[in-house]
Parts: sequence; structure tokens; C-alpha cells
Amino acid sequence: MDYFANRGQDALPEFQKFLLDKKLVPEAKVSFFAYWVSRFLHYAQRHDFTATEYQESNIAAFLDDLRLDNRILDWQPLQAEDALKLYYFHYLGQAKPEPASHAAISSGGAPAVLAEMSRLIRLKHYSYSTERTYLQWVERFIGYVKEAGRERFDDLTSEDIRDFLSHLALRKRVSSSTQNQAFNALLFLFRNVLNKETGNPCCLI
Repeated sequence: MDYFANRGQDALPEFQKFLLDKKLVPEAKVSFFAYWVSRFLHYAQRHDFTATEYQESNIAAFLDDLRLDNRILDWQPLQAEDALKLYYFHYLGQAKPEPASHAAISSGGAPAVLAEMSRLIRLKHYSYSTERTYLQWVERFIGYVKEAGRERFDDLTSEDIRDFLSHLALRKRVSSSTQNQAFNALLFLFRNVLNKETGNPCCLI
């Protein structure tokens, strides 16, 4: 951690002073928060996009890039995300973006659903490996229901979950642990993204 602390000591002094004055983070962590924001601003320059406003897609790309750095620990992208929110929403005083409506997500098709799922997973501070796994299962589920002629997310029901899990068990011969993994991903999709009830979850497996 000394590597990051030392690199953040001289970064964005006005932002550091703001964090200290407002007591938004412990004093010992101020330089870390400044380092992450400074690193993001340099990332924006290298990738030729403006960093004057909070853009969730750019933030997500930056955090994904951090996770590929073998010096980065699992919890550090979360700290970087917190630092960027403090920088944009508190220090710069920008308004937080409104989440997309359920209707907009459903009508936006698979890309919108997957993007919203990724956003909510990160909001709940799930691990990066869980995010990747959940998204992969949901992509497979979407492909399965499309083959069955189910094009609208609003039309999906718990029966589709049950059919997909049966397909995995009987046709793909997946293990019970893998089936449970797929089930947890679909449960997250239905409850958090599609705002749909699934009935008694125990009856779906």
C-alpha cells in the first residue's frame, strides 16, 4: 500500500484539502483517494475522453482496467469507485445520474439488461469474479429463452428459470453446484433488474 500512498501524496491537493475539511474520509486515507482520482484523470487523457463530467461507462471501463493490474487488490477498485464519487458528486458538486427506469431497461434489450445488472452488482459490492460469473449465466439464459421464442423480458416468468435449470441438468449434465450458481445469477436478474417475483426459490431447483 505504500506504493499507492506515496504516489497520491502530491496528487490533487485541493481535493485532498476538501476531503480533510469535510471529514469525508479518514485522514490516513486521503492520499489514496486522491491517487485513484488522479489515476482516472490520466486514464481519460490516454483514452481521449473528457473527464469533466461523471460518465458511468467510462468509470466502469477504468475500474475494469484496474482489476487487470496484478498490483491491485480485490478491494481497491471499490475504494477507487468511492473516490470518484466523492470527487464528482461532492467536490465538483455534480448531480448523481438517475438510474434507468425498469421500462427503459426492458425495452433496451439484452445490452441494457446486462449493463444494469453489472451496475447493481457493483453497487452491492459483489466481487469481480461474481460479477463475471453472473453476467455469463444471464447471457446464456438470454440465448436459451430467445431460442424458445421468448423475445420480451417482460414476458419472462419463473417457469423460464425452471426450464433453463432443467436444461442445464438434463442436457448439459452440469453439477448441482454449477446449477446453484446459475440459479443465483438468475435470481439476481429477476429480483433486482427485472423487478419480478419468482415465487418460492426452493421450488425452482
